[in-house]
Amino acid sequence: MQNSNNEPNVESLKLRGRRAIEIEHKNKFKEDETRIDIKISNIYKVDLEEAQDIHINYHSDRIFLLLMGRAKKNGMTDSMFIDRIKNMNIYECALRVAQGKLIEMAAVDLLYKELCQTENEGSGQDRYISFYG
Repeated sequence: MQNSNNEPNVESLKLRGRRAIEIEHKNKFKEDETRIDIKISNIYKVDLEEAQDIHINYHSDRIFLLLMGRAKKNGMTDSMFIDRIKNMNIYECALRVAQGKLIEMAAVDLLYKELCQTENEGSGQDRYISFYG
């Protein structure tokens, strides 16, 4: 049963790593995202700053994997993906997600759009701009 205060879920106290954080994220809304830092701090017995870093890294990993999955699904090779993602700021999106300012799938959508723009650089104008512009 999930507590309404900042105490971690009993099940998450028994676990460590990604699974414990996933349990704390279950059925959370964006305003709850900021409270998770305190729960992570309690689970791992670390200060709040380190808990925030753990939380951001959790989202960074998830965003990266979701983005890679989408890119592969649309025919991008691993090497092409890695080459194009080097200059993208996944950490900034993960930070915004961890702060509750952006939902994770929106971050993936934004980054994927940026990834596709990188792929299409130099190929002319966007077809929608050409049509509607």
